[in-house]
Amino acid sequence: MGKMQELITAYIESDESKEIKDQIIKEIQTCEKVWTAFSPITKNHFVDYVQGRPTAFLFSEKEICQQYCNHMKESGFTVGTAECSLDNRLGLLADYHRSGFECVIVDNGKNYIILELTDLINIPDPETTPKERMPFINPSLICSADRFFQCLENKTITGDKEINLLLDTYNAKFLIPVEGEIEDGNVTIPALERSDGLKVAPFFTDLSEYRKFDSKEKFKAIVTDYTQIESICNNGGTVVINPMGFNFTLEKKTIDAIRNAVNTVPGGGKGNRAVIYMPDRVPKVLIDTLNTIFDGIDGIVSGHVRGLRKDNESQLLIVADCGDSDAETTEAIMNEIREQAKGIDIKEKVEYVAGSTAIGRTAMIESRPFFERIVVDVSVPPENV
Repeated sequence: MGKMQELITAYIESDESKEIKDQIIKEIQTCEKVWTAFSPITKNHFVDYVQGRPTAFLFSEKEICQQYCNHMKESGFTVGTAECSLDNRLGLLADYHRSGFECVIVDNGKNYIILELTDLINIPDPETTPKERMPFINPSLICSADRFFQCLENKTITGDKEINLLLDTYNAKFLIPVEGEIEDGNVTIPALERSDGLKVAPFFTDLSEYRKFDSKEKFKAIVTDYTQIESICNNGGTVVINPMGFNFTLEKKTIDAIRNAVNTVPGGGKGNRAVIYMPDRVPKVLIDTLNTIFDGIDGIVSGHVRGLRKDNESQLLIVADCGDSDAETTEAIMNEIREQAKGIDIKEKVEYVAGSTAIGRTAMIESRPFFERIVVDVSVPPENV
């Protein structure tokens, strides 16, 4: 057993000792080598959501990392291993921040520990750090794009993943290369020719991605926003964001989809991010009580439980599928559920929504119900039921 596994095992057996946790953090920061799960699809770290939070996967041994990659391959994801020496450790952790990760799982597949990214690296606070010292990054866009293209390959794209990508693109700022002088606000962006011969305008989420394109500093990099992308595409051009990374191609039809998403989501998606996930713990008393409540209210077809993370907080999401009930009846059913559930004594925050809502429909996808009403047709003889 390696040193990291010894420390993690001791941490678990000690009921999560802070002293041992600090030793684990120091080991990650100072050991000679670590390995990270890497996606050849996005050419960036593999991202998954754990309890609704974007998570990186770090390993103390190559063999453990390879076992994780093999496991993900069985689930349809292409994941590789990337080695990181001590000299590049700070760069790796900074790259986790650039990529939008909030936490890191160490040695997933063995005895593991989940750490906040802020346990491992100091992250500039935008409220206290001078603007000129803040790194130019777009962590939300990189995270949602990486997740989207990973799932596109895996054929597990859902509406929320697509909308998040479109909204993050709309709200982002970009670096673009410029040829010559800027005159009256007009710029000339050098074209990048793709393998199919199409010339596209390259846009970049951060300096790291930009340098892959302009490593010899032939051009001047300036900051622009989504309106520049919209202008190019509306005039028949094509834009590619991070062509050496996740390679997101935008054309006129993409611009129309972004506009539709912005018009659909209040505030253009700012502050409205919600992630639905499968919770690892649901209080038994909650499910038992809700089964009794749901059984006693007419009109409920099924009940589902998922996790919901929004505004940086996690909670349980209870979805009541009210079948073909009209809006007024559905609202009355939901109010009755909320009223009867007030007395359930659990520490978790719970939100109750109808299956007919957008978030309810999304939450019920691939979700097995904890409650399902059985309707028996009394016109059929009992022996045939």
